[in-house]
Amino acid sequence: MKFFFPIFFLLLAPILRVSAATDLDDIRDELKSNVSNSSIGAGYAQMLNFFVEPDISASRLTADDTDYDVFKIPLQFEIPMAERSWQVAIRATLSHAQADSSVELGDLGIVDSDWEAYSGQLGAGLIMPFHTDWSAFVGAEFGISRLQNDADYLGELGQAILPVLADGILFNWDTNARVAGITVGMGYATKYADKYDLDISGRYTQSHIASYSESRDLPSFNEHTGTFSLKADLVHPYGIAVADLPVFGKVHLGGTAFTGKNRDALGFTHFYELGYSVGLDLSRFGYKVKNVSIGYQWNQGRDVEGYSVLLSWELN
Repeated sequence: MKFFFPIFFLLLAPILRVSAATDLDDIRDELKSNVSNSSIGAGYAQMLNFFVEPDISASRLTADDTDYDVFKIPLQFEIPMAERSWQVAIRATLSHAQADSSVELGDLGIVDSDWEAYSGQLGAGLIMPFHTDWSAFVGAEFGISRLQNDADYLGELGQAILPVLADGILFNWDTNARVAGITVGMGYATKYADKYDLDISGRYTQSHIASYSESRDLPSFNEHTGTFSLKADLVHPYGIAVADLPVFGKVHLGGTAFTGKNRDALGFTHFYELGYSVGLDLSRFGYKVKNVSIGYQWNQGRDVEGYSVLLSWELN
């Protein structure tokens, strides 16, 4: 994880003076100051942004010797507005995410570090058609995350020094965070030959992430991050049915990029998506769920790779 690389240097200066120091609190205060003036807080914010971004599906990604596991349950309802072609979109997202990384700290040995976050978001927006196939979107979301770090110290020197020096500041801490975002976007949807559905959407989200109720000695963080995504889905019928339910396939292409001065804090700035799903059309039943599908997606970018298991449903 790129934002974690400076940790060795943050630790080094205080540790070199441990033998001469008479007050451990002074050493921890210096370390807290070093952390507050570093980019680590921006890294935590970018991590949470990645964990809660609704357009990033349930995925496993590997970048910079860090494994990311992200699982989301997204729900979106679209409510027509009376006497207008506009729609109100209500979206909720629940997510659980984890990042695992090992950091080499020289003579201190290796630190196995694990970050885990539980998050929930609720948002609302307007879908505004302005042409036969085109629409604009604007919306806002607010959420809360619980982020915690658990670390194991491997190495005799590290086991002796790091718990008293770094616990609560760099490792083994927890915090809550507020995540607020504004999203704008465009969509294009059309049908070919009365059976092929093409849906393309592009969205940009500017988020503000701020920690609160931090555990003792953890420096707070307050950052702005941005995410741009471009997605395209082509749905085609198979011409067969299972239990009288039409079967369809869906080809997915997409890409996601982070923006801002700390966009590379996680060790990567963007990745591309290629996936395929198979689904069942349930619309003849008149259920709230119009269709369901399951599939697989490859994620690939510079310095990052992984996959997603796609499970989705469309609501009437």
